[in-house]
Amino acid sequence: MYSSEQKLILETQVCKSKKQLRIFSSSPYSNVRSSVAKNPYTDSETLNKLAFDCVARVSYWALKNNKCTKKRILRSEDLEHKCVICKIDESLFFKECQQCCN
Repeated sequence: MYSSEQKLILETQVCKSKKQLRIFSSSPYSNVRSSVAKNPYTDSETLNKLAFDCVARVSYWALKNNKCTKKRILRSEDLEHKCVICKIDESLFFKECQQCCN
């Protein structure tokens, strides 16, 4: 059974609607927002907002998206944290990260 967060992550990964992705980008779940940042259909305006997210992982992936036009230098402490730059798919976090973070 999926949690509401997991369901939202799966929805963002297949979403092609810029409007819906913009709505998802305001999710209280950072994993949902980072999934939006990775989605190739997310527009520049949404990515530019996510580039300044309070969660470094979200900002990192927004800045890595080619459609993001804003620039920001993340703190070196953030980039050294393995969870920020982790390439594991958000939908797998609930299984994979239990092993990595413990």
